[in-house]
Amino acid sequence: MSVVESMEDFVNDFHTSLRENVLNVVPVDSTSRSSVEEVFNGFNNPFSDFNTDTKWRKYFSEKWGVVEPIEIHLGVRYDSRRNKISGMYEQTTVNDTFIYIPLLKTLEFIFRNDKVCNLIQEERQSDMYCDFCDGQYYKKHPLYSIFGTISQITGDNLGLNSILGYVESFSAKHYCRLCLTDKVLAQEVFSEDDPRMILRNRNLNEEHYKYLADNPNENSCYGVKRNSILNTLTYFNVSDNFVLDIMHDILEGVAQYEVKLLFEYMSCNLISGDSIPQRLYAFNYGFLERNNRPTKVNLQQAGNNIGLNASQTWCLIKNIPLIFGDVVPVGDKHWHLMLLLLHIVNIIFSPCISEGMIIFLKHLIKEHHQLFKDLYPRNLIPKHHLMIHYPECIRQIGPLIHVWTMRYEAKHRFFKKNLKNFKNLTKSLAKKHQLAIAYHWESCTIRGIESGPVSNELLSDLENSDFISEQLQIDISSEVMVTPWVKCQGIEYRSGLVVFLEFVDDAPVFGKIVKIFIKDGIYFLVSCMESEFIEHLHAFSVVEQEHCLVLKKPEELMYYKPFDLQMSYGNDHLFYIVVDCYL
Repeated sequence: MSVVESMEDFVNDFHTSLRENVLNVVPVDSTSRSSVEEVFNGFNNPFSDFNTDTKWRKYFSEKWGVVEPIEIHLGVRYDSRRNKISGMYEQTTVNDTFIYIPLLKTLEFIFRNDKVCNLIQEERQSDMYCDFCDGQYYKKHPLYSIFGTISQITGDNLGLNSILGYVESFSAKHYCRLCLTDKVLAQEVFSEDDPRMILRNRNLNEEHYKYLADNPNENSCYGVKRNSILNTLTYFNVSDNFVLDIMHDILEGVAQYEVKLLFEYMSCNLISGDSIPQRLYAFNYGFLERNNRPTKVNLQQAGNNIGLNASQTWCLIKNIPLIFGDVVPVGDKHWHLMLLLLHIVNIIFSPCISEGMIIFLKHLIKEHHQLFKDLYPRNLIPKHHLMIHYPECIRQIGPLIHVWTMRYEAKHRFFKKNLKNFKNLTKSLAKKHQLAIAYHWESCTIRGIESGPVSNELLSDLENSDFISEQLQIDISSEVMVTPWVKCQGIEYRSGLVVFLEFVDDAPVFGKIVKIFIKDGIYFLVSCMESEFIEHLHAFSVVEQEHCLVLKKPEELMYYKPFDLQMSYGNDHLFYIVVDCYL
């Protein structure tokens, strides 16, 4: 029995009992008895309007303005089905359909939320690439100033190659959808500035389409397999699609490949093979990475990966310098290759990127690839080659972290949940998803704040009470609300974590959260920390300053994410901060 049915029965039973009790005290010959009975007879159970799937779906669809999925007919195929009466299998026709969620209606639905509209209209920094609208492709497009159209197609590499009309194999001679570099030359060309690299454009693609039309027996031409139907759009062409998937390229590709090679080198020259997993599993990755710590690193399996998912790989590569830095001599070239990769990762995973950082990224990638070829006899993998295009793609469409597939992979969780209805599975999932999305946008608070348990503490009893009283502008004898953690716009802050406060002489100033106050907003009492970047550990060494406190709101921080205060393996007195982007 469902909750609605239970409540419906409860209300009916309560109504019946109440009716009997009231009528028992009203005399039979009373003139008001008929009026009382009329009141009870006119009662409608509020849960009766929700006691079937059809009723409650209709109610919430109207209340929230649910964007309903549309079933589109694809064609007819033959299948064998068991006849329930005869028990025999018979050939029958089956209609194939796919479920489409109307995109324009979805956008209209989202932008009904005033907070979303205000968010996208916030002023931008003209000298930074922070999202798609900062890229050159958007600024030069003739349509975007008034109307909208398809801007970019996002997805993983294989999916994009397929939908954009390129070869669906990365062992092909010309596998790159952005240039004509073949897989042999890809081992030598490490920059788009190299004269041997020819970038794809509309004219070249048209020549390849024409060649394929004139030679129907050919499967592909310079990596072009077919003319994509997307080219029929007036304001979009596949040669202008600059999306690259840094999740699969780096976290499930290059990073795992190079970590495996580094560990092989270390086990042969610097440390025993058994010590590597021992250190990996014993290391304290911090509170923020508690769910992403590598659980099982497989260095023996064939192939280029080590058996981790994207989040675990990101957690691992950030912390490798702290885990193994004590056993690797300063200046080791294999170690330097990993440090170059970490510098590259910090830039491409940054939410905002400057033109200077793009230029720096181009040189880092070139140096990294050249060093890889000098150190290892193995070939660069196709994902190494795609990295060469990162700088120009960022320049065109903004930071690639805003178009990576990590968010799509996370979206799979919703559909992986058990669904009891196995008839027309895609339609059932689509309907359930659209209701969930409608509820989310109806109830979400873009600037919402959550907090842990709140306690009222006497300000005079707190350490540094005079400073807090002055900053919060409250009397020292009054009480102040304190909480161990808060969540602002989905980001969790808690006492003991570190935040980035400001730059002083081009060096970042960090601060450890000492207390979190709630008074007409959120305030962090922060103890300032001096920092020094240690290249060999790819981390900031930090020391807490005495009697240096500041009070900051979350929106006043230089970077919105907090960091863990960490120690290197085997060290118990020096503290470090590992960042996941360029500050």
